[in-house]
Amino acid sequence: MEPDFYAKRTQRLLLSGYPVELTTVDCTTPDAPVIYWHWHDEVEFQYIRKGQAYITCDEDNITVSEGDIIFINQAVRHFITPAGADGIIYSSVVVNPSFILGLGQLELERKYINPIIANKSFNHLHIAPQHHLHRQFMTHLTQLIALNQDRPVGYELLSKACILQLWKLLYDQLPSETAAGFSISARTANQDAQRAKQAILYIQEHFMEPVTLDDIADSILVSKSECCRCFKRATGLSPIEYLMKYRITESVRHMLRKTNESISEIAGAVGFNNISYFNKVFKKTMGCTPTEYRRSLRKDITTPFFPHA
Repeated sequence: MEPDFYAKRTQRLLLSGYPVELTTVDCTTPDAPVIYWHWHDEVEFQYIRKGQAYITCDEDNITVSEGDIIFINQAVRHFITPAGADGIIYSSVVVNPSFILGLGQLELERKYINPIIANKSFNHLHIAPQHHLHRQFMTHLTQLIALNQDRPVGYELLSKACILQLWKLLYDQLPSETAAGFSISARTANQDAQRAKQAILYIQEHFMEPVTLDDIADSILVSKSECCRCFKRATGLSPIEYLMKYRITESVRHMLRKTNESISEIAGAVGFNNISYFNKVFKKTMGCTPTEYRRSLRKDITTPFFPHA
């Protein structure tokens, strides 16, 4: 995908007047897409239709299987890795928060929307089939998916009703003190998010090159220290930590698609000019060496290789 794919999608959805999109992602074929580190302005509901995968949301690692439902909050960095050779199929519904209530509902936004989307401790929610709310989430999410597949007359209104029902279920999962008295410096958080997004776009466009902190800071027109501060506040990582994780994610993508390339060739292709350093960063991020990870792709593994915080 293009580095600014998600920013362009947000713009397209907002211009459409119906900022909701359903996608079915099939990662069971040899040319399957790789869902690398990304974030977006939309909240996302995923329904796992087939297979098993590992999802990382910020620093949290989740193992998901058929029937699971996952909510991923706005601006949460996440990536998805199939757990075995059979891959995974899942439905994804993204919703721009502006659609949930509509324009002008500032008091209701403050009461019901902001406590979730601006809550950094609520980056995701995993609803497995044994969860006591799974049936309720499943009822509204499957109806939402069906409406956006078939698109009957008035499907936008009915979809909004489903989303409101799902949102109420999410809201009920917040600690009572959070829901009652949530507050955040919205202006600072928004500025940090915008700067961090621009920095991430720069990293995604130039990760194969010898990128420095100076380069990243210059790309968003701030000093190195301010770049580190705002990036850390928005993502939980330093710009260089993000760059390293992104390069490792891209190296995994190469392993999946270019099975004949050597580890050394892959390291060079994603911006590492030192194979020893690549091996060190890969093991720190993925919990195993590149060779071990490549070997795991050739069989149906049962032990996840998660990034270590």
